[in-house]
Amino acid sequence: MSEEEGLHERIFPAFKVKLSDLDKRSKYILLMDIVPADECRYKFHNSRWMVAGKADPEMPKRMYIHPDSPATGEHWMTKGANFHKLKLTNNISDKHGFARQKKLIPKSVATDVESNPSNSIYKRKKK
Repeated sequence: MSEEEGLHERIFPAFKVKLSDLDKRSKYILLMDIVPADECRYKFHNSRWMVAGKADPEMPKRMYIHPDSPATGEHWMTKGANFHKLKLTNNISDKHGFARQKKLIPKSVATDVESNPSNSIYKRKKK
């Protein structure tokens, strides 16, 4: 495999979110962002992760829209959300992956689309 192709790996264990206190009838878009925990790059050596130098330049910010979005608050509170399809990559041109070989912090956000109909994420998803 060439370096341009990059590696794509699913996050393990999968990131799961349980939601509460949403309006049952309002529609929400669930977004996920992953941010670096530090500025280091890591490698797996002798059965453990070790710092392997400074991290590559940060990749462009990306928000992953959960495929069930938009869905009602009742849907999210009943089923929760599983981001099992999210992939990590070392290919900076990949529009759907997040950087590998870093300590990462997953963050999720539920946005009420009806209170903000001009939400550009909602418009993109509706098309």
